[in-house]
Amino acid sequence: MNLRKYLSPVLIIISLSSLDLYIKYLIRINNIQEKLILENFLTIDLTYNTGIAFGFFSDYTEITYVFSIVIFLWLITQFRNFEIGSVEMYSFCLITSGAIGNLGERGWNLIFNQNGKVTDFIELLFIPSFNFADVYITFGIIGLFYMELKKN
Repeated sequence: MNLRKYLSPVLIIISLSSLDLYIKYLIRINNIQEKLILENFLTIDLTYNTGIAFGFFSDYTEITYVFSIVIFLWLITQFRNFEIGSVEMYSFCLITSGAIGNLGERGWNLIFNQNGKVTDFIELLFIPSFNFADVYITFGIIGLFYMELKKN
């Protein structure tokens, strides 16, 4: 197996997940509340989420965490199926980066008794609060859907 083939995806994933975790850290330590960026459009507001997308299953944080780890491990195995530089590869890099950002923070907070919360801070129009990891995952899924539709 040629490990150099995976250097680019690994660097992308490390960079994006680090950016997500660092920005969440900055938002938390500065306790940014209701900072209006674009009126009636974009606000930065520190909130926490113990559930998955849009707060679903917030009472089952440990179960969703274990389920998310299983999906994350499956994601890692999928990299061998993609051509380097393909839209699929970049889509999986985005999804994996988002998974690392949210899983890392949730795991840390589960271990240190903070209810497994994840920092959310972006409020866009009517969409519930989210973070960069959520954006990565969303765009990664859109890329996969696009490529699937393009094949058909």
